[in-house]
Parts: sequence; C-alpha cells; structure tokens
Amino acid sequence: MSRPSPTDAPAPETQFEEGTSVHGGRPTFGLRRYQDNGQPVVVLYELLPAEQAHARRERHERRGRNITIKEFNEVFDDPPTVHARGAEWDDWAAMKVARLSGSRLQSVLPVIREALGEAEIEHSAVSSTEGGEVFAPERVGVKLALAFVGVKDLQRVDRMRGLSRGVARMSTEECYYWHAKTRSPTSPNGVKALRTLLTDHIN
Repeated sequence: MSRPSPTDAPAPETQFEEGTSVHGGRPTFGLRRYQDNGQPVVVLYELLPAEQAHARRERHERRGRNITIKEFNEVFDDPPTVHARGAEWDDWAAMKVARLSGSRLQSVLPVIREALGEAEIEHSAVSSTEGGEVFAPERVGVKLALAFVGVKDLQRVDRMRGLSRGVARMSTEECYYWHAKTRSPTSPNGVKALRTLLTDHIN
C-alpha cells in the first residue's frame, strides 16, 4: 500500500476528549442515521467553521465540483457539548462527505464500528438503530471519509467490501494521506486512485 512522505500528510489530531491543536477539543466529523422510505441511511459530515466551509466550497466550485453545506443546527439535534467542552456551534457548518444506504451502507458498517470502537466511542446510534447521531475526532473521521467516498459510486458488492476492508487496514498516516488526495480540488482523480489501489485486484 502506498505510503506518504512526512511532508505529504498533516499531523494526526488527538482524540477530541484530549483536545486538538486546530479547533480546541471539538469533534470534526459527525454521522447522522435516519430512515428514508423504511430504509436506513447514514450521512457523514465534516464539521468546520462556516467561513472555512464556504471558502472550501468556492475552491471546489472553481474546479466544477459541488459541495453541500448546511448550518450545524440544521443537521444535528444534539451538539456534542460534552466532548467539545461546552463550545458553541452557532458559527459552524456541516459539510456533507457522502450519503450511503443499501449495500453501500452495509459494506462500510464494519469500518464504522471498528473505527469508532477503537476510539471508545459508542456507535450503536448509527450502526444498529433506526436513527441517531455520533461525533468523531479527526483521526477517526478521515478513515470513515475514505470508506464513504470510496464506495459511494461503486456498483459491485465485492468491490464495496474490498474497498472497505482495505480502508480498515490503513494506518492513520495512510488515511491522512489519502484523505488529502480525495478531498483536494487540485486532485480530481484522488478517489479513482484510491479505488484502484484497494479494488484493482478484484476481477
């Protein structure tokens, strides 16, 4: 598996219970699960200050990419104040990473359970119930983001599962590297490269 050089990947954040160097202890990803016509849906969002979110959207729009941004309180009912030490969320935005349902969601559920479980975050609200919310620190969120964007447009279940297994095996350093490639407006083929890396061996 391709490994980044030290200059390619940003330094991983610590768990948000311990604080982060950028946002003072806030989680930077959130998952929301709900029912749509009787089928479970999970949406992964990246959380960031609204000003930064809109600036990022403008950079992507210049490259012909669309990004969905909502106010934090439009998406989440229960702000994670315990983990974020009572921080206010009024000026924060939820930027959609991907929405999964059906076989795509089933393929990434093991990644969700494992990544959140390793961080000692209760995941049942998004992994096994009708609806709920879970918030995650950056180092967990970047792994989930790779699984979500990787399987989003795949059609074959074996490739979905293969990609999810590959992401689950990635180190934190590898996740940061590939997350940077897949979200960069100057790297339009980042997701395709990730899929090639993790599923090209599946005939």
